[in-house]
Amino acid sequence: MSTVCLIGNSHVANLKRALPAVQAQFPQLQTIFFASEGTSMELDIVDGGLVGRTEPARARMAMTSGGDGAIRPVYDAYVLCGLTLSSIRAIKTYYATMKELRAAGRAHAASVLDIAEGMAPAIVGSLAFDIAAKLRRLTVAPIFVIATPLSAYERHPEMWARFEAKDAVGLLAEAYHRACEKAAKDIDAVFVPQPAQTIGPNPLTTKPQFYTLTPEETAAERAQHAHMNPEFGAIVLRDVLGRVVAALDARAGRREPTAM
Repeated sequence: MSTVCLIGNSHVANLKRALPAVQAQFPQLQTIFFASEGTSMELDIVDGGLVGRTEPARARMAMTSGGDGAIRPVYDAYVLCGLTLSSIRAIKTYYATMKELRAAGRAHAASVLDIAEGMAPAIVGSLAFDIAAKLRRLTVAPIFVIATPLSAYERHPEMWARFEAKDAVGLLAEAYHRACEKAAKDIDAVFVPQPAQTIGPNPLTTKPQFYTLTPEETAAERAQHAHMNPEFGAIVLRDVLGRVVAALDARAGRREPTAM
C-alpha cells in the first residue's frame, strides 16, 4: 500500500470530509492529513522534516495527523491544498502589471505571458509553493499542488464586472494557469487545476451548486474566498488521487527491468 500525505488549511479539511465517499475507489492508497488554520502553516525544515513555526500550528498538525505533527520524507506522494495559493491574489496583480507595461509602451500588446509573469510573485510566494519547495529538498516523491477553490462570483461582482468590460477574464484565467504550472514545474511538482465540471461560465469562478452557503449568504460573507461543499471535495479528491496513482504506477513501471 502506498501512503499519501495531504497538507493544507481549511480547504484540505474539505478533502478529508470527502474521503469516505472516495476511499473505496483507491484501496491501494493510505492517506494522512496535516492541517492548520488559515495562514498558520508556515513550516521550517528541522531534523530532516517539516515542522510548524508556531506552537499552535504544531499542535494542530499533531492533532490532524494523529502523530507528533512533523511531516517527514517517508510518504510515497504529497498533496498540498489551499495554503494561500489563490487566483484572487494572483488576479489582483493585473493592474500593477498593466501599469508597468504602459510605462514601457507595451500595454496595447499585453500577452498571456506578460500577465503570468506579473502573477508569479503572488503564486511562488504562497505557502503552498513555499512548502512544496521545502519538501522537494527532502524527497523525490511526487508532489501535487491544488489551489484554493476558484472564487464565488457573488463574492466579487464589481471586480468581475470590470474585467468583463475589458474582455480580460479569459486572458487572466490562462495566465493564472500558466503561472501555476511554471511554478510547479520549476520545483519538479505538478499543479492540479480545478476540475472542469466545477467551474462556472466565468472560468475563474466555481459553480454555485458547490458553495457551502447559498449564493446570497456567500455574497454577504466577509471573506476573500469561499468554502465549498463535500460534493466539491469529493470531485477534487478523486481527481488528485487518480493522478497520484498514475504517477506512482509510472514510477513503478520505470523501475521494472525491461523484458528481453
